Amino acid sequence: MTATLMSAPTIQGMDVVTPMRPSGEARSLGGLGVCLVAEGSGGHLIPALEVARGLRRRGASVRMVYARRAQVGGLLQGIVLEAEADGVRLHPIGVSTMRPRTMRLFGRLAQAGRVWRIARTLFRTSPPQVVVGFGGWVSVPVVLAARRAGIPVLLHEQNVRLGRANRFLRRWVQMIAVSFEQSRQECQGTPVMVSGLPIRRTIGTATREEAAAHLGLDPEALTVLILGGSQGARGLNQLACGLVNELTDRERASWQFVHLAGVSDHAAVRAAYAAARTRGWVAAHLGRMDWAYAVADVVIARAGASTIAELARCGLPAILIPYPYANGHQRENARVVASAGAAVWLEESAASSTSLLQSLRALLTDPGRRVRMGARMSWLSTPDATTQLASAIVQLARVHAQR
Repeated sequence: MTATLMSAPTIQGMDVVTPMRPSGEARSLGGLGVCLVAEGSGGHLIPALEVARGLRRRGASVRMVYARRAQVGGLLQGIVLEAEADGVRLHPIGVSTMRPRTMRLFGRLAQAGRVWRIARTLFRTSPPQVVVGFGGWVSVPVVLAARRAGIPVLLHEQNVRLGRANRFLRRWVQMIAVSFEQSRQECQGTPVMVSGLPIRRTIGTATREEAAAHLGLDPEALTVLILGGSQGARGLNQLACGLVNELTDRERASWQFVHLAGVSDHAAVRAAYAAARTRGWVAAHLGRMDWAYAVADVVIARAGASTIAELARCGLPAILIPYPYANGHQRENARVVASAGAAVWLEESAASSTSLLQSLRALLTDPGRRVRMGARMSWLSTPDATTQLASAIVQLARVHAQR
């Protein structure tokens, strides 16, 4: 393959990480303190919480500092509560969206100063052995406070291209763990490992029959899953609403949809499906994403790293329409996956409901192509990413303690 998304972990500049063994590690991690920090979006927070829960199950003391946004709830709130139930100590930092642009910089600097003071107090009263940053601006003051306190830091990058926070911080940390082999070159001499991206343990565990029964769908019908990430995607929703209006009667009779439209758009999307007389299970989000993937034959999605990792776990062919902003991170993700032959890549600026329907028809009418693409998507998966990343955290703490 010319493109590798999540390969077996290798480390440049350190000893090779060996997988964590749950039976033995539960005792040895009893004295380990870890502080993780992440932006409050699903792409940052979900992998961080998976690692936090994995470390906690093995006996480590784990704190999670994250940016809590007032408009984010539902799915993410449920995941946060699950981590808290597992014993992860949560430190949400309330943040708000700031406009106009001139006020955003000053407001963000003020918030960063507040986070710095919180982190400094936390590190003085209960210093961890390792700090782990999962990206987003909120990680910058926490990581810098850790450096000031002499605490080693590991960064995790979800996307092919390092985000702005991780690019800024890479010179001051002991290690960077990346999800894509192609990210290695951006680490600029900092020790790097390819860990893969931690995803929820339930992904890939449900059966098609079980999922269809819970969602009230026909397990034999060709099923299209449309999703835009933890908060939905208006661009995808608009394309899909146009697409269902262009279906033939035969397609309406033989296809069905699962559409996760986000809080803002799900009512309008549901109405569009009803008006088009198209079978669709439409909701803002779905806590049991394993059901959504289990019933799907093709997925239409953004190209967030977590979504791609979940598609890889389930071996699902996809049509990726990357979010066109945020420094083009999703475009790079889509390019890597499409180059592996695992997905069709469409640019939102050039896509229309008609062109999207053409791509979808090409996949749904060609079972052999779907099988081939699904197999290539599966090759991109690293099922033990959570364990590998947790092992790197433990090793970093041990190496630092020996100095």
